[in-house]
Amino acid sequence: MTETLLVWLMRGILLALGIGAIHWLLRWSRTAFGERRERWAVRTALAMLLLALTYAVGHTRLLLQREQIEDGRRRYALYGDPRLAELRRAEVRGWLLDCTGDDARALARYGERDGSVLRLYPVGEAGANLLGGGVAEEGEERDFTIERLYAGRLREPRSWSEAEQLHPVGTDLRLTLCGGATRQAWQLLRGAGRPGAVVVQEVSTGAVVAYAATGGAEDPPLGIRRYAPPGSVFKLALAALWYESNLPDDAPIPCPPSIQVTPRATISNFGGIGYGTVIGPAGMLIPSCNTAAVRMALDMRERLGTEAFERAYRSYGFIPYGETPPPASERDFWSTTSSAWERRMSPPPSRIRLSEQTGPAEWAQLSIGQGPVDVTVIGISRFVQAIGNGGVMLRPTLEWERTRRPQEVGRVMRPETAQKLQQAMLAVVERGTARSVAPRVRGTGWNLGGKTGTAQVAGAADDGWFAGLIFSPEGEPRYSVVVYLQRGGPGGGQPAAIAAEMLRFLARDEAQPQVAGRVE
Repeated sequence: MTETLLVWLMRGILLALGIGAIHWLLRWSRTAFGERRERWAVRTALAMLLLALTYAVGHTRLLLQREQIEDGRRRYALYGDPRLAELRRAEVRGWLLDCTGDDARALARYGERDGSVLRLYPVGEAGANLLGGGVAEEGEERDFTIERLYAGRLREPRSWSEAEQLHPVGTDLRLTLCGGATRQAWQLLRGAGRPGAVVVQEVSTGAVVAYAATGGAEDPPLGIRRYAPPGSVFKLALAALWYESNLPDDAPIPCPPSIQVTPRATISNFGGIGYGTVIGPAGMLIPSCNTAAVRMALDMRERLGTEAFERAYRSYGFIPYGETPPPASERDFWSTTSSAWERRMSPPPSRIRLSEQTGPAEWAQLSIGQGPVDVTVIGISRFVQAIGNGGVMLRPTLEWERTRRPQEVGRVMRPETAQKLQQAMLAVVERGTARSVAPRVRGTGWNLGGKTGTAQVAGAADDGWFAGLIFSPEGEPRYSVVVYLQRGGPGGGQPAAIAAEMLRFLARDEAQPQVAGRVE
């Protein structure tokens, strides 16, 4: 309101000055004609009068068209100079190559269709939410995310001779994304019929091998920029803290159907089922026992204090906070050469409201991934990658060249802790909450481990999670796979099935020889 008043005040002052100048010039001209002054002075006065009239007419026209002008200013603030946008459209960009570096598998390239050269996106909708582009059959070009934020690099000349050309070919960018795995993830996600995301990372490098999410190129990537409640996948962090605190692995923990935390707060197991007494964190994870997790969290708080939880969760990538939430984006999340990507696509930090003032009821909710805890799919993926990498967390990357020297966040747990969590995750698929998908992976030579999650959302159906590891035939963790389905039901259902199908695809893909791409 104050700004509007100041604008109108300035306009009034300018109009008053213009009118005053015109009035003075008219009086001066009349006097000059009456006194027959020099001809040059009269001409100068007439020219100034004409300029003043032009100014007055022009400013009046601007006032009459102020709504259109303000609309144009808003558009400029959002989209920049439209002339520059048109210039960029005329510039040639390098290709986006997939993990193989093979031209034939390029994720974004130029091709001819109906006599015209177009920017094509062969993965179509599968890459729209992260890569950019539209449907391949239509040849639609919609720059966003990787295409948009790496545009400067894609337009760089490949050599000094190209730099002298009017329209240089541009530099190709090889990504860690594999076209086949990304298509498979998208097909599985679309088949589920729910909003969601699938993220696959190579645990030894942090490379994002596959990413698929619902939403178009114009939407914020659901797996990176959107919060969701984690549900029981958060129990992995609780179990890690137990192991890191040197508490006994074989401690008996009661797992009744329900537990009364306060006179007004009761936590129950899924389906109201009790499991008697479970042994240690692994025994809690395999059937995903809520009541055992609550008992563990309450006992550890009494033994270790709140600060131990805050330190551990922070190291795992879940930022504790009190009254004031953490910043809107997490700095240095990605391993990238693009400052634009880092600035625009850094995810909001996974966060958990946790302090000395947290009451028993809320503390119990947090132990099972409910209440004031918000995570991103890529944040959970990074945590699971650390479990698969022997406790060393790496910065995720989409740039192939960055996988040669992975950037470490740091060691977040001991190798022994990571090994125990891996074994518990394997048992979840063998005989726990994800046992329904075990037949899908038999005969592949590979193994799947994971943790299911079912997050309750007020007024809506439950969200489903599966946070897993894919083990090679040698028994080593090769990939992390995280599946999130909004209103997707129990994590042991569709989310776990999608993870199992991703394992089957990757096992087949690993058996095929990879084609080296061009190097220019």
